[in-house]
Amino acid sequence: MLNPEPISDTEAGVVAASGVGSLAYRWYVVSLLLAVYILAYFDRFILSLVIDPIKHAMGLSDFEIGLLLGPAFSLFNMVVVIPLGWQADRSSRKWLMVLAVLCWCTMTSGVAFIASFLPLLFLRLGLGLGEAIALPCSVSIISDYFHRAHRARPISVYMAGTYLGAGLAFLIGGNLVGWLEKLGPFHILGLGPFQPWQGAFLLVGLPGFVFVALMLTIREPVRTETLHVTAKGVPLKTSLDYIRRNWKAFGVLIIGASCNIALSIMVLWNVPLFQRSWHWSVAEVGTLTGIYFLTAGPLGTFLAVWLSRKLSSRTIQDGAARVLILGVLISIPAYAAYPIAPTGEISAAIMFVAIIGTTLATAGGPSAIALITPGEMRSQVFALYTAVVTLLGPLFAPPLIGWLVDLSGSPNALGVVLSGFAVAAGLPSLFFMLRWFKDYQRSSTTMEALARAERGHGV
Repeated sequence: MLNPEPISDTEAGVVAASGVGSLAYRWYVVSLLLAVYILAYFDRFILSLVIDPIKHAMGLSDFEIGLLLGPAFSLFNMVVVIPLGWQADRSSRKWLMVLAVLCWCTMTSGVAFIASFLPLLFLRLGLGLGEAIALPCSVSIISDYFHRAHRARPISVYMAGTYLGAGLAFLIGGNLVGWLEKLGPFHILGLGPFQPWQGAFLLVGLPGFVFVALMLTIREPVRTETLHVTAKGVPLKTSLDYIRRNWKAFGVLIIGASCNIALSIMVLWNVPLFQRSWHWSVAEVGTLTGIYFLTAGPLGTFLAVWLSRKLSSRTIQDGAARVLILGVLISIPAYAAYPIAPTGEISAAIMFVAIIGTTLATAGGPSAIALITPGEMRSQVFALYTAVVTLLGPLFAPPLIGWLVDLSGSPNALGVVLSGFAVAAGLPSLFFMLRWFKDYQRSSTTMEALARAERGHGV
């Protein structure tokens, strides 16, 4: 599945210097981090499968559901991701990951024991706290395990966890919820009764504790491609100054990723959309969406890896950024069309294209960031990147969509609202990405010169 590439003599020297082990071991690390990332998205997306049961159990509006889907998870994530990224550049990324997995699995399982809005809001905040460190630490670790010329593949494979996790959440979770609904309230280990939606959170949260133990097998790699050699790491101000000096280059990636996440979040409304518009069941919607993520996700990731090489300029490693732009270009019309299709079947066909587009963009963004960021500040920069993307995407999009549906006075207006949102978010984003692309190319050229100089000194 991972198809690791042959190791070059140059890369072998970097590996030997950093002490990170064999190629097989490094791909084991990628696989484990991928599995953890899949789990994170599984835990996050399970809420979208039980929207209507939670609405009825707690008497919530679509706006309140939007708060749970977006800000409840994203707010704490956004607040803590920067200090955690700062810490990750100064301490063991491995141990931060262990604590993060332990935190979010506890929060997910804890939903099974609550039955009102405020505790659920609090636990979703905690889920965001736990996941805040996963992306910055993992991409930073993978970047230090692989030479920059071979880095796009492992990072793209890792980013496939977004869609594998979402796919498993919809496919397995949808059928799990359907089975629990048939089962009705139940007891487990003398606890309960649990309503079906509560049982779903309990059953998807528990496996995470196994991954806590597996994370202990990872070795911390030496940081590479550094501008500032210091044991204490660079101050946050240094990272901010670096982003400021290259703000248009980072702007291409931040705007593209924000747009991509905002569009992909629309699938969180798939269950109510297909139920209200075309009268599909939870199991039908979950199975379809899950299969799409599990097929379109790997397909898009494979295309992203291939295209990142094919689309790169001869002298500049800019293929990953080009893949990000291409993904957004594909996604905008597809996400605008599928919520207002005349039939559920036509909607489903268009949705597959939409997921391909977002997969391309998701794989391209982090790889593109790694290519313009010095090694000693990678976790901080990824944390800042995640914070801004979270602010512009997941924080505002779900409650805005829910509020507009409530404002319309009809739950069946969800499709029109989703379509309009895709157009409004997508077109301005694409404009600025294309306008600033040359600035990204200049920053990538600068980092390539640093990498060549580092290799020349035998680092």
